[in-house]
Formats: sequence, C-alpha cells, structure tokens
Amino acid sequence: MRIFAFTFLLLLTGLASAQTTLKIATLYPPGSDAVKSLQQTALDIRDRTGGDVTLKIYPGGVMGDDSTVLRKIKIRQLHGALLSGSGLDQISPNLKDLSYPFQFDRIDAVYDARETLDTVFRQRLKDQNWLGFGPLDGGFSYLMSQEPLKTLEDVRESKLWLPNTRDIREMAEDLDVDFLAMNISDVLTGLDTGAVDSLIAPPSAAITLNWHSRFDYFTDTPVLYTWGMLALPESAFRSVSDAHRVLVEQALENWSENLDKRLRQANENALAAIRQLLTVQSFNPSQVREIRMTQL
Repeated sequence: MRIFAFTFLLLLTGLASAQTTLKIATLYPPGSDAVKSLQQTALDIRDRTGGDVTLKIYPGGVMGDDSTVLRKIKIRQLHGALLSGSGLDQISPNLKDLSYPFQFDRIDAVYDARETLDTVFRQRLKDQNWLGFGPLDGGFSYLMSQEPLKTLEDVRESKLWLPNTRDIREMAEDLDVDFLAMNISDVLTGLDTGAVDSLIAPPSAAITLNWHSRFDYFTDTPVLYTWGMLALPESAFRSVSDAHRVLVEQALENWSENLDKRLRQANENALAAIRQLLTVQSFNPSQVREIRMTQL
C-alpha cells in the first residue's frame, strides 16, 4: 500500500512539473501581427513540447500598462510581457541608447546602431536575470497636430498627449513641455472633445487607433525611436526542463527575428501613408540641434 501511494505521489509530481503555462501580456491589440504571430508560436511550442509547455497571451492591455504588468510578473500572476523600451527600463536602467529625443534623422542610422545594440540589450537584461527576445521595431514617433507645430513654443502652447512613462516624463521636463496623461483608450475621445489637439506617436499606432483621422498636420521630424522586447524572468522557466527550455527559447528567438523584419516594413508603409494623408511640415532645425547638444 505504501509503495502504491508513493508511486501515485511521484506520478502526480511528475505531471505537475511537466505542464507549464507561461502567461504573457502585451499592449498590442488582438488581431495585430505581433499577437497573431505570438499565438501561432504558442501553438508551435505546445506541439514541439508535447503539450508540456504552453503560452497564454493576454493582448490589448487587459493586464494593464508596463508598470502594472511588471508588478504582476513579480508576484507570478504573469510570467512575461512584450514591453516597450521605457517599460524595459524598469528592469535594467541602461537601455536608453536608442531613445533620446531627436537622436536620429534616418531610420537606417537606427538599424546600423542596432547591429550592435540588439545583443547588448539582451545581455543587459540577462545580467538582471531576465531573458529578452528582440528588439522589435516600433518605428519613429512623430508629432501630429490639428494646427501647425514647428517650434517648441508651438508645442508648449498645444494640448499635447504623450504616454505617461518615466522616459516621456523626463523628456517633457527637459524640454519644459506639459502634456496630458490619459489612457490610450481615451485618446480618441480626448481628440473629439478638444481635450487633446496634438500627440507624438508612431504612424503605425496612429493609423491602427484611427488617431490620424483627427489631424491635419504631420511634422516630418523624427522625435523618438520606439521599440520593445518580449521579456521573461529566469524564474519563469523554473518548472521547465532544460530540453524544453531550449525549444521555447529557439521558437521565441525565431518569432522575434521574423516579426521585427515584418514590423520594419509595416512601419515604413504606415509612414508613407501618413505623409499622403496629412500636410507635411518640418520642425525648427536649430531647435533640434540645440536639443541634441543638451544630450551630449
């Protein structure tokens, strides 16, 4: 009887340790390439591990913003997230190499820098006991507005919305620019009611969320490069066997590499569309140079 009970206990333990669900949150909306491709990768991982490892994806920000998601990861309510560059900064504070305002004029210069920095970013996360898959291209953020905005003075007088992240707050403080803080889901209402008349966002996001339809002007001067990574703490793999962990990591590395390529093309297409839909203007070049000098 004791042998039977011991054997039964071993079977239960084996089943419990063999089946692992990694819960991953993202702000990307359902139906987006990022979410659909990650869901397909989840199916591939399930098949390759014989159902022992599965990924459950929570899209559309249902688990909260980056800060909220990171708190949930800390208490193991979640196991990972597709985080923005500013969200990743909460894990490792030295990931700003691509994120200074008006740092780049051309996207090619970003991709040249990423040839080295992609590996550097992943290593910096690893130093904090996190695994990073990416980076994933978000494209440049640009200023879009209902009135022409060509100088910092124009921006300071506008009703500007920006994501309320630490990096954005620091940038706004450095430039002495006030902005409105509201959830992404409320921005369209803010534009319709007049609470917001300008914002800084990637063209792909502006088109996806239909923000672009509320604007007349597009300032064709890159403000910030946006990017993200899928990040999971090492502890998320605690109950995953070494063999299955290798399979999961390979699958996620392939997913991030392929998605990054597609996002680059999608962001380029979105930028071309915005330039056709809105009146294009440029930011004051002397102020751009002045802002860059303050970052040296």
